[in-house]
Amino acid sequence: MTALELSSAVAVVGTGTMGQGIAQVALVAGHPVRLYDAAPGRAKAAADAIGARLDRLVEKGRLSAGDRAA
Repeated sequence: MTALELSSAVAVVGTGTMGQGIAQVALVAGHPVRLYDAAPGRAKAAADAIGARLDRLVEKGRLSAGDRAA
């Protein structure tokens, strides 16, 4: 399997638990991520939830603030 270049965007369709997890892994790996969901407002809510989880990882020292900002 060939790894994606970091400049390659990752699109996630569906922002439930699994979609959010896939998006978070791609973000932490350094990929730009686009979230899509059929329900209005769900993609924004998912982005906020992922951001909150990344903030907690920074607080616990598992992710640097610089990596979080990127």
